[in-house]
Amino acid sequence: MSEEETPPVSEEEQQEHDEERKPLSVVSKLCYGLGGMAVDIFWTVLGAYTNIFLVKVAQLPPLFGTSVVFGGRTIDAACNFIIGPLIDRTDTRWGKIKPWILGSGLLLIPIYILVWYVPDVGLEGKLTWYILLYVFLMFVKTALSISSRALVVFLSHDSQDRDSATVYRGLFVLLGIVAGITIHGQIVASYQQAKFDPCSNSSVSTNSTNGTVDNTYLAEVKTGYLLSSGIIASLTFVCILGVLIGTTERKAISTTSQQQHYQSFMETIKAVLTFRPNVFLLLIFLNVALTLAILLGTSVLFIQYKLDLAGQVQNAMLAFVLSAAVSLVLMGKVVAKLGKRTSFMCYQLAIIPPALGLQFIPERSLAVLIVVCILLGFSGSAGFFIPWAMLNDIVDAYSLQADRRLDTVFFSVALSMNSFTTTLGLGLTTIALEIGGYKTGDCVQPASVGTSLGILVSVFPAVCSLFAVLLIWRYPITEQGRKDIQKQLENRKKSDKDNQVQDSELREVDKDQQRWYSSGTTKSSFEEETPPLSATDLSVSVDQK
Repeated sequence: MSEEETPPVSEEEQQEHDEERKPLSVVSKLCYGLGGMAVDIFWTVLGAYTNIFLVKVAQLPPLFGTSVVFGGRTIDAACNFIIGPLIDRTDTRWGKIKPWILGSGLLLIPIYILVWYVPDVGLEGKLTWYILLYVFLMFVKTALSISSRALVVFLSHDSQDRDSATVYRGLFVLLGIVAGITIHGQIVASYQQAKFDPCSNSSVSTNSTNGTVDNTYLAEVKTGYLLSSGIIASLTFVCILGVLIGTTERKAISTTSQQQHYQSFMETIKAVLTFRPNVFLLLIFLNVALTLAILLGTSVLFIQYKLDLAGQVQNAMLAFVLSAAVSLVLMGKVVAKLGKRTSFMCYQLAIIPPALGLQFIPERSLAVLIVVCILLGFSGSAGFFIPWAMLNDIVDAYSLQADRRLDTVFFSVALSMNSFTTTLGLGLTTIALEIGGYKTGDCVQPASVGTSLGILVSVFPAVCSLFAVLLIWRYPITEQGRKDIQKQLENRKKSDKDNQVQDSELREVDKDQQRWYSSGTTKSSFEEETPPLSATDLSVSVDQK
């Protein structure tokens, strides 16, 4: 077929081709990062204050409160396995990912506010209320977390662009943690007057049988929780709108991801769980996420009961987060120079000395605590970025091997591991309190509580980091392997485009033949295409003979 007969490229295909060649803009990376803040700003508050709220404000027995928390975490882990394949099979005119982000964002606002509302329906009624709300909340949170996290795969074909966007998300995750704790803590504290301090003998009228504070205190605190929930829910939705408006989900990647949905749900999960590089990464996730969960979750109690610095918890957390944010800014250059595996091993090894150093901080020594927190933040920040960047490589490796993309399923399984490690961290903290002889309701705890918490917050993260280093060392995708995967994917993509052009040309030839047959002519193709001989041509032909 000649150049004139080559089928023209459609405007949509041309636009898609032009977007593939453009690098991902800073605005797109920032808006993608807002998804991390949208999730972590409310998830941090839930993790830090749910137990206190259910027991002290909602007045549920400790066993009921613990059941709600651990039940919610279990549902969260289960929902990851369900929602991931559902997103993977989604195909709408608006894309694969964005409908889930919008739908979960709209549902999240009222559910999150109602979680902090205390209904006057009796003990059993309140237990039912919170269990149902937490079931719905975990479903919505999981949908938002998976879709907003997996969106990075649909933003660009280039692995460096996706890694850069993941760094931006890590920064916004840290910002969400700080914003959630700061906003909620300040608002609730403003409604808790000093005269209502539960540990002051002269400030609170308590009931000797159930230990509850008076109604004035409860009314004030309930108002603070509701106001905080409304502000945080609004900020969450603003971040979600930023993700929807500021990013573009590329249809070419979504189309590739929608192919070959012949596998059943269990076969899909099995394929992800048995893919060798992903097995290593899930074990790395287990150790790294458990390290961060203990450092961020148990350290609050450790600072209070071991170091006797309860009033400096927010300063220590701020030092950790700011140090991690600065480290993330520099981490992209380190990874570009050393590669993901080598960089990750160095950062994990760097966690071990300051983690063990927590055990030797003198009591009431704020300066030493701040220095240790800065060192932990600088080295621990790798857990917010590098594992997720490695997951992008695993998605590409599986796509190359199986000729099928399971982007959302891989991300959902990784998030499920994160949920499991968070639950495990809460359980280990509870065990440490029990071993130390923690007495519920007492303002002064025995010294053994601080000792057990100190062992957990220092030795355990050091051991987990060491295991993580060994797993990263054995991780099968090297830096050269990652580059080879990208090159082979590009070659396959070019080959697919060439095949599409050839198919298009063949379809045009078929159309020409169909038009000829439908014309009804009885002449042969030779007769139709060969011009008739003139009289001069005929005489020349006879003379030659």
